[in-house]
Amino acid sequence: MASVLARTVQGPPVPLRWPPEDNRIPREIFTDPDLFRWEMDAVFTGPVWVLVGHEAEIPQPGDYKTLSVGAVPVIVVRDAQGQVRVLVNACAHRGARLVEGPRGNVLKGGFRCIYHMWTYAPDGSLLGVSLPDDFPAEFRKEDYGLPQARVALYKGLIFASFHEGTPPLETYLAELTEGLDRVLGDGRLRYLGSIKVIFRTNWKLYVENIYDGYHVTALHTGFQVVRLRSHGGQRLVPNYERNGHLWGQSRSTPREQLEPVLRDMTLFDVRTKPTTDHNMMVIFPSGVVTDYFDTLQLRYVLPLAVDQTLIEFTFFARADDPEEVVRHRVRQGPAVLGPAGAITLEDAAALERVQQSSVARGDNVVLKGTPKRFPPYRHVDEAPIRHFYQAYRRLIGVPAEEGKP
Repeated sequence: MASVLARTVQGPPVPLRWPPEDNRIPREIFTDPDLFRWEMDAVFTGPVWVLVGHEAEIPQPGDYKTLSVGAVPVIVVRDAQGQVRVLVNACAHRGARLVEGPRGNVLKGGFRCIYHMWTYAPDGSLLGVSLPDDFPAEFRKEDYGLPQARVALYKGLIFASFHEGTPPLETYLAELTEGLDRVLGDGRLRYLGSIKVIFRTNWKLYVENIYDGYHVTALHTGFQVVRLRSHGGQRLVPNYERNGHLWGQSRSTPREQLEPVLRDMTLFDVRTKPTTDHNMMVIFPSGVVTDYFDTLQLRYVLPLAVDQTLIEFTFFARADDPEEVVRHRVRQGPAVLGPAGAITLEDAAALERVQQSSVARGDNVVLKGTPKRFPPYRHVDEAPIRHFYQAYRRLIGVPAEEGKP
């Protein structure tokens, strides 16, 4: 039942004036509700792998979590045999949403629809219906299971795809696997908790902000951490034109150099390693993997409307972390990269201003750096942003070589 939601992309349903220059981005893509509905299909149920979870979030049979893949509500669940599945969160009878809560376990009772009491096993198969004697003789429960996405795993990360043409996951991730190996190790993590917040901005602006190293020293001036560049730290920002991913790194600032720069280590405390190596990856289109100042985090970027995006911040420890380190991560994560962390609040303020002004006609421009350069990139280059939009353009059916549908 994989790929049941796949569509054939012909081009956007609205006239889209996209300049041929690769450094100009039409603001309509941030404000047009018809285009938003189109890209939920063309991008998120297109030939991509969408990050939907980590196995540590559903460690036991029957454990599940809910989120969405574009506009499609899904249930990420471990079935009775231990297999990870991604089910469409809608009853096969009349389409009512099966699960409203964020997490739980259904190993004993299954998923039960409140409307007509149809019940499904964790593997998506239909277990039973109410008043079964009233159904015609030819009714077969095996014909009414829940639609499922294709599922692939990498180092515990769970990916879903609704398209038959999506390449194998490791091919899709390409060179990003090196960064994921560095952050995830053997993949064994411990789930600590999640926090959700709504940003009043288009989902692409939120993702673009992660690609944008240029804003860090300008917007986040309250953090002395930005001075690390002059104290031995190096920033490298590889990005991959093929699939639109990002892997941003900062290399090796020893702790003894970090302490006099930051002075107060309360917020940016690093206890799990002798240097401040950081890694932040975006898995196109909407997954974020971060190892930053002892904050081991996944972010799920969940579009709600053309001008609203739900971000789920999910925090982890390593499976073999001592309890003292786990407690440290619990304190550190939300303070550094949680919804109420100053970095997030500053980003939110800037992104909301961009969203509000995007109703004005014109183009956004990305000028610094060139997409023709090869890694390593300077962290202030805007080439990664260009690659993100090149991947986006291909999926929505706007040929990059012509600059128009």
